[in-house]
Amino acid sequence: MKLYVCQNCNHIEFEKSADSCPVCRSPNAVFEQNDSVFTDSAEKSKEAAVKHIPQIEVSKTCGLIPENCGDAHIRIGEVLHPMEEKHYIQFIDVYQNDKHVTRALLTPNGVYAAAGVHFKDFSGTISAVEFCNLHGHWMSSVMV
Repeated sequence: MKLYVCQNCNHIEFEKSADSCPVCRSPNAVFEQNDSVFTDSAEKSKEAAVKHIPQIEVSKTCGLIPENCGDAHIRIGEVLHPMEEKHYIQFIDVYQNDKHVTRALLTPNGVYAAAGVHFKDFSGTISAVEFCNLHGHWMSSVMV
């Protein structure tokens, strides 16, 4: 799989870079191909996987928006990732069928390493990419 990383905001595009970054709006020129971004993180920190791989829980019903809504709840780590000044998850990017949907920006101040997304069309593959300030990018996907 081809992976392109925005050098301004660390957003990842799959298979080809975007005309502009959907997160920070930087031009296409800021994307650099790095097909090993996920394996590099895993190789550098083998013991870190348990606290970094996104756990995605899906529900085809939604209590907040009952009209044709599906939910994805994303928790970072089988063992919940710490959120401390020196070690925290900066963001969680969410994709549907490899297309960026949204970004949850996180700080180490009083929040868990988690996010929720309400989808209008709940089908295909839901992926979550998280970025840890110390251990880089980690990803997981589920079929809906």
